[in-house]
Amino acid sequence: MLVRITPRRVSFILRSYRNISRTMSVDSTPSVSVTLPNNIAVDPITTELKRPASPKVEDVKVQTKKSKKLKKYKAKKVDDTAPLGVLKFEINEVLKKFNLTPEQTETDVTPILNDVRNGTIQRAYNRELQNIEVIKITSNGDGLALIDNPVDPEKKQIALIPFTLPGDVVSIKVDKTHPHYVEASLLNVIKPSAIRNDDLISCRYFGRCSGCQYQFLTYEQQLGLKKDTISSAYKFFAPRLLAESLLPSIDDTVASPLQFAYRTKLTPHFDMPRKMKQLETRPPLGFGQKGRTSWRGVEAGGNASIIDIEECLIGTPIINQGMKNERAKFETNYKNYKKGATILLRENTKIINQDQPVEEQLDDGSKDISTNNISHEIVESNKQLVKTCVTNTRQIVTEYVNGYTFQFSAGEFFQNNNSILPLVTDYVRENLIIPHSNPQDPHYLVDAYCGSGLFSITASKGVDKVIGVEVSADSVSFAEKNAKANNIKNCSFIVGKAEEIFASIDTPCARTSVIIDPPRKGCDDVFLNQLAEYNPARIVYISCNVNSQARDVEYFLKETAAGSKYKVESIRGFDFFPQTHHVESVCVLSRV
Repeated sequence: MLVRITPRRVSFILRSYRNISRTMSVDSTPSVSVTLPNNIAVDPITTELKRPASPKVEDVKVQTKKSKKLKKYKAKKVDDTAPLGVLKFEINEVLKKFNLTPEQTETDVTPILNDVRNGTIQRAYNRELQNIEVIKITSNGDGLALIDNPVDPEKKQIALIPFTLPGDVVSIKVDKTHPHYVEASLLNVIKPSAIRNDDLISCRYFGRCSGCQYQFLTYEQQLGLKKDTISSAYKFFAPRLLAESLLPSIDDTVASPLQFAYRTKLTPHFDMPRKMKQLETRPPLGFGQKGRTSWRGVEAGGNASIIDIEECLIGTPIINQGMKNERAKFETNYKNYKKGATILLRENTKIINQDQPVEEQLDDGSKDISTNNISHEIVESNKQLVKTCVTNTRQIVTEYVNGYTFQFSAGEFFQNNNSILPLVTDYVRENLIIPHSNPQDPHYLVDAYCGSGLFSITASKGVDKVIGVEVSADSVSFAEKNAKANNIKNCSFIVGKAEEIFASIDTPCARTSVIIDPPRKGCDDVFLNQLAEYNPARIVYISCNVNSQARDVEYFLKETAAGSKYKVESIRGFDFFPQTHHVESVCVLSRV
C-alpha cells in the first residue's frame, strides 16, 4: 500500500524512528524513502531545489575603511570669575609685559592629541626644561613663566607651575599642553626667590597636596599676596570704576588668629578606578594632588589624582583624630564601596555638665575602632566644651561664635574657620550702622542669602528688625531655631529666592541696611537691579569669590538705575584660610 505523505509528516517519522535512510538521485532531484512498520512503503517525494541567485554587482555594498576621526581640543566652559577664567586675565598681563600677542603664545594642540601615547610629538612638548624664571604668581597660587615653543622658534608658551614664586629659577617638566598655556610640574628650585623660605614648611605633604600653596611664605607675606589678589580682582572685573577713581584703596587683609589647626571641616575622598567592579587593594584616601612635583621628594602614597593623607595640619585636632579613625575603618571596609566617595569630617562643639561623666553627654561621632569609644576633646574656657568629629551629613552640629550658639546640618554650609568669625561678624555689624543716625532713629536689616542665620543673629543688636531670606527651607528652619536659642526676638526668616525678596520687604529703605553673602558665582542682574530699586541706606557685600564681587559691584554702580547714588566706602579682605590662596572680601557701599 502506497501512502503519500507531506514533508511535515516525514519530519515526524524521522524523529520517531531511527531506521531511516535518505538517498539522493544522480540528477540532483532528492528522493526520500522511508521504511515503515507493517510493510508500509512510501513513494519518493520530489522537491525542486533552487540555488539562491548571485547578487548583482550594483546590489553589493562595498565595505570601505573609515578614516580615523581627528581628536579635537574641547575647551571647558568656565565662568570668567572662576580660577580658569581669571587665568586668562593674568596671562594677558604677562603678554603685555613682554610685548607679545596671544597668537605668539598660542599652540595648535591637534597634533599632540592625535599622536600615539608617548609618541614623537608628545615627547617634543612634554619635555624637561632648566633655568626657567617665574615671572608672576596667580590668584590661584601658581607661578607663571615664559618658555620657548618646542616646534616653532618664533613662538613662546606660558607655563603654569605650582609651588613657585616670582623670582624663582626652576627646572620643570611640561605635563599637559593647552592652546594658551601649559601645565608643568616643579622638579627643582635652582635659585630661590628672595621671598621663598622652605624652612617654614611644616607639612610633609606640601609640594604634592593641592590644599596649601603658601607655606614657604611668612604669614605677613601671605596677607600681602591676598591683598594683591583683591586689587587684581577689581582691576580685572571693575575696570570702569578703577579708571574713574571710584574705588578706595584696598585695606590690609585681616589676619586669622590661628594659622594652623583652624579648619573645622575636611572632606577626604577616594576614586574607584574605571571598569573596576570591586576594589582589590585600598585606594589612596585624601585630597587632590597638584601636578607631579618632585622638588621636595615627598614620600606619600597616592596616584596621579589623589594623595594619601594621614593628617592635615590646617585641620583642628579633633578633625585629625576623626581622620585617623575613619582611615582605620576604611582599611577594613573599602571593598564594600562600589564607587568613589567623600568622607565628611565636621567638628561639633557642646557645652557639658561638669557634674556628669563626659561620655554620657557625647553626641554620636567618629569612633576609635580599637576602643569603640567616641573620640572627643575637652576645651577649658569659661564654659567647659567638648568637641567631637561628626561624619553623618544629616547630623545636627553646634558651633559657638562670639557668644552665640548656632546649629545646622553637618553637610550644610557653615564657615570653616571659627577663630576668625568674631572679627568678621563684628566688622559687618559695625559697618551696617547708618551714618548720622540718632539713637532713637529706627534701623532695619535685610540679610539676603542668610543661611542658618550667622550674620542676621550676630548683627541683630542695635537694629529694630531683621529679615533673613534664604532659598533653602532647611536653612530657614535652623535660622529660626538659632534665633530662639539665642533669645533673639527681632529676627524673622522667610523662604524665597534672593532675586525676589524685595517685593515682600516692607521696611523703609532709608532706614534699612542690606547684607549680601551669595555663593561663589555671585549675584545675578535681576537681584542687583531689584536691590538698586529698593535703594537701601547701606550695603555690606561679603564674598568668598572676590572676582564675582568686583564684577557685581561695577554692575550695580554702572548699570542699575540707582547705582550712581552709591559709592564704595571700603574693601577689606579676611583670611579665612591661612597657608592657602583663598581670601574672603567685604565691600561696604553707602548712599552718596
